Amino acid sequence: MRILVKITALLTALLLVAACGPLMQNQSMSSAVQGIGAAASDLWGETSVDPRVSLTKDAIDAAPNDLLLFARVDEEMASTFARVASNGGLNTWVSDAAESLTLQSGLVVATRGLGNDLMGMDYSEVAPALVRGSGSAARIHDYLGGEDQIVRRSYLCEITTLRSEVIEIIQSRHDTRVVREACIGSEGSFTNLYWIDTAGEIWQSRQWISAGIGAVDIQRL
Repeated sequence: MRILVKITALLTALLLVAACGPLMQNQSMSSAVQGIGAAASDLWGETSVDPRVSLTKDAIDAAPNDLLLFARVDEEMASTFARVASNGGLNTWVSDAAESLTLQSGLVVATRGLGNDLMGMDYSEVAPALVRGSGSAARIHDYLGGEDQIVRRSYLCEITTLRSEVIEIIQSRHDTRVVREACIGSEGSFTNLYWIDTAGEIWQSRQWISAGIGAVDIQRL
């Protein structure tokens, strides 16, 4: 009951933050997420334990909210994020450190609390190309500039299916195909990887967020 109360508090706080603009250009999300940090910390507990070691399938099945694993590729420790809001296909996930991810069709379209955050992303061409497993797609990222102005970066991406692969995530197996998204723009290039099942669900991915954050690994639990 106590966990449910805390999750309700987190959900209420996040639902008060409405996305605005074509790429969710809402700077107030950052302060809102920081404001619920104490509640989030109390929800997950104070001890930092890598969930890849401590989590079990029974614990995941018993959790009141959907969970995902998150890790920066340049760090050893992973974090658990819980889904606290869903609105129009946008799913918001929050960690015990009050960091947040917003995903649409498995793609990271916004982050808050990570530093050099992605304020918004146009996924309209990328998502269907990933489902097809091939093709070209434009990707547009919005970041916050030095004077709190939105800075827009554009990339052209090539999507290619690499192979089929069975993956296991905390004792759950998934038949997937591995799809690569190779992107290039005036500010540089990056490559994303996605493990997608026959229904189009992205169970695992490595997605580049920004120059400051780099790439992150995400697994649905």
